[in-house]
Amino acid sequence: MKKRFSSILHSLSGKVQLVFGGLFLAILAILGAVIHFSMEQTLMRRNEAELANTSELIYRMTEIYVDKVIQNYLRSIAEKSREMAAYHYRLFQSGILDETEALGRVRALMLDPEYGRIGDTGYLAGVNRRGVLVIHPKSEGVDAGKHAFMKEALQKKDGFLSYMWKNPGETEPREKVGYLSYFEPWDLIIWASSYKSEFNSLIEIPDLAERIRAIRIGKTGYPFILDSNGRFLVHPTLEGRNIHEMGDDRGRLYVQDILKRREGMIRYPAEEDETGGSAEKIAYFKYYPEMDWIVVSSMSTREITDSLNKVRNFSLGALLTACIAVSLAGSLVFTRMLRPVSRMKKVADAVSEGDLTRRIEVTTRDEIGELSTQFNAMLSNFNDVLQRVQSSVAVLLGAVQDLSVSAQEISTTSNQQAASVKEIVSTMEDSDKLTKSISTRITEVARIANTTRDAVSRGFTIIQESLTKMDEIKASNAERIGGVRSLSDKIENIWEIVNIINSIADQTKIIAFNAELEAASAGDAGKNFKIVAAEIRRLADSTVESTAEIKSAINEIQHSSDNLIIASEEGTEKIIEGWELSNRLRLVFEDIQSSSEISAGSAGHIATSTDQQVAAFEQILQTLKQISEGIDNFVLSTRSTTEASQKLKGMADELKQIVVTYVT
Repeated sequence: MKKRFSSILHSLSGKVQLVFGGLFLAILAILGAVIHFSMEQTLMRRNEAELANTSELIYRMTEIYVDKVIQNYLRSIAEKSREMAAYHYRLFQSGILDETEALGRVRALMLDPEYGRIGDTGYLAGVNRRGVLVIHPKSEGVDAGKHAFMKEALQKKDGFLSYMWKNPGETEPREKVGYLSYFEPWDLIIWASSYKSEFNSLIEIPDLAERIRAIRIGKTGYPFILDSNGRFLVHPTLEGRNIHEMGDDRGRLYVQDILKRREGMIRYPAEEDETGGSAEKIAYFKYYPEMDWIVVSSMSTREITDSLNKVRNFSLGALLTACIAVSLAGSLVFTRMLRPVSRMKKVADAVSEGDLTRRIEVTTRDEIGELSTQFNAMLSNFNDVLQRVQSSVAVLLGAVQDLSVSAQEISTTSNQQAASVKEIVSTMEDSDKLTKSISTRITEVARIANTTRDAVSRGFTIIQESLTKMDEIKASNAERIGGVRSLSDKIENIWEIVNIINSIADQTKIIAFNAELEAASAGDAGKNFKIVAAEIRRLADSTVESTAEIKSAINEIQHSSDNLIIASEEGTEKIIEGWELSNRLRLVFEDIQSSSEISAGSAGHIATSTDQQVAAFEQILQTLKQISEGIDNFVLSTRSTTEASQKLKGMADELKQIVVTYVT
């Protein structure tokens, strides 16, 4: 077994397979590492983006919920005060009170510290159409029409208003909210307002918590809300618990870090799960300044690592399968490619043993096929030379006998031959210079061909990288379209919630109408109950209007989502067109690369052949010079012809013995 492995290792086929197999394994290992790292980064970025989007969604949901609660609260105060003004106006119309007394009572009620107080610093106020504060606890009579929010209020007269305001003695403006209700007979815009941060007590945390707890992130992730003291306002299991001093094993108080930073992303250790183990968690948090809350979305990093492990195992299996397949295919291909070389070696062994009748079977048209053809031609030429040498030996043996007789004649003609040989030497020297010049130029052509081949290879590599990037863009665009479609499905769920709210509001209106009928039948004893029933019916009307606004917003979101899907699909078509164009360009580069490799190989062979020709010319030139010198000496050595003929006869006999060893 060891001997067989050694023979394979020392063979040309074994060396080629070993080199290319090792190179392929190295490329596969590098490619696997790059794919693993890229997938890890992609999964991490995708989950971080999902956390950020979920946290933003919960933040917006919380903000909308808080705004609606505050808006309904302020609206009830403003409209209640408007009804109070209308009641006193009816007293004035009936003659029970004069107009000044009726308006004075309205002003006194609105400025009453108990009735007119909203939150910690809020109050009721009255403004006319010119922007003058006709009723105000601190700035009565002031013209506020120059302020931008007052211009908006005068234009609205009725409705919700949000603006930035700074009370005297404060350093920074804060968001202030108000509701306007216009009483036209007295040209009075009743204004109920306060800072948004003063409505904490109005928010019903259980109602908000129920909505937030229904949201899940992945398999184990969930959102929660902390107050500024580190207490869970909303949490699936730990609601009401204070975690201000919670930290990790290294002493890092990550909850305090969240409270200090207020917005960003953090990693922290998770509690033990059902299996007794624990994994790190990643969280994205955002600060809600009006409520002094921090909205947090978290999930376990184990979900990311589990997905990554599945991808890694699949990639390793695929790479191993590819390695085995390529190794088998490479072994078969290289064995078939080098089979003519093995046949050439067998023929060469036969020639070395004296058999000149063997020939190489030519089965391909590549460089090896050309080399086999040239090797067969060389054997044929060598066979012809040997046959001619055999004939010449027989003639030479007869001619040696006559050499002494013709020595005088040779002496006569030697001078003429010497002159002719000198002319041939001169001609061969010129040919040698020309051949060397051609060799130099062919070497330069071979170098340029190799440079072209390298440049084409680099271009081919760039095209391959471009195709890989196009595949990544296609995958990313498909994920984006999937996310938008998922958002569309969630919007459909909101439609169902809005329909339920409308149904509840309609039932509330019916109940309020029945209550008004009962109050009317009760006479004076049911007046207060009638006012309450009217408030309930207006609240139901407000709910219907709010759901109509929500429906309008949902329609806009649905329309934008559809447009985004269409745009993404159009972008996908462009990406596919670009990918197909790059793929066609890759095929063109493959053809160019193949042609450049053939050109470089052919140029190398031509350069080698030219170098051999230059060497042959130099040998021929040197031989001719020696012949010229020999002829000159031959003229002087004619006297020793007899002795030379004897030596020549011995050489002829020896040459005959050598030629006999070859089979022609």
